[in-house]
Amino acid sequence: MMKCLYLVSVVFHVAAGCALSGDKLTEITRHKGDSALLPCSCPHLNTKTQKLTWGIYRTGRPTEMLNDKHYSGRFQLFNNISPDNLSLLISDLRVEDQGIYRCSTGPQKYREIYLYVNGCELVKKTEVEHVTVFTGESVVLPCSCTDIQDKPQGLKWEFTRNNQYQEIYPKQTGRHRNRVKLVSNNSPGNLSLLISHLTEEDQGDYRCSVQNNPKITLYVKVNRRETSTNTNRHQHFTILGILVGLLLVIAGIVAFICWRHRGGKCGEKMITEGCQDCKEKQNDQ
Repeated sequence: MMKCLYLVSVVFHVAAGCALSGDKLTEITRHKGDSALLPCSCPHLNTKTQKLTWGIYRTGRPTEMLNDKHYSGRFQLFNNISPDNLSLLISDLRVEDQGIYRCSTGPQKYREIYLYVNGCELVKKTEVEHVTVFTGESVVLPCSCTDIQDKPQGLKWEFTRNNQYQEIYPKQTGRHRNRVKLVSNNSPGNLSLLISHLTEEDQGDYRCSVQNNPKITLYVKVNRRETSTNTNRHQHFTILGILVGLLLVIAGIVAFICWRHRGGKCGEKMITEGCQDCKEKQNDQ
């Protein structure tokens, strides 16, 4: 329910006893920059006149709409052309025009129109967007207005898992408490949500929506990351294997050098001993 702030009134004369046609409550949604026709009519006019009031509940103190600079040059009445047509046309809508408008011909004779002005139109996605992350990481869920400077009304992020619904922003509930925040405070149209310290229980559907605007749905899949113990163990085995390999290479080189060194000495010894044997045989002859 929108807050009632101040009543801006425009007064002119219509017939007394006028029963306003149509439902007592109407909702109209328009986008910023559009025009909005607020319907109000009095099909059965009598001769006795009374005041008709067009008012909007916005901020506190009542002022006359005809003298309100906020609406200057942006509204039009039709009763001068057709006395039974009491409708109000507001053009070049602004977000600040949002409010509850009342067309009244007496204390118990009125119509109320809820005018919603969307300053933000979400960037549309044709399909559900899938995001895959790992436990312990952070993830940014993208959502934005077509105009990044538009300020949205009624922004809401929702989370659904196993058919259980939770609102996680701006109202932070359950496991998401103190783990979610908007990515940017400088661009009002950037509605992307940051979730930190992900767990497997964070897997599910996330929906971004603004007032009277279709939702954007993302599916987040959270994969379990290999634990630090297993990772460290794997690293230890890798390092140990490298060291063993280096030691084997060094041992091979040392063995080869030793073999070459010993082989040379043994060769020299065999040649010397052979010559001595030959000399001894020659002397015997």
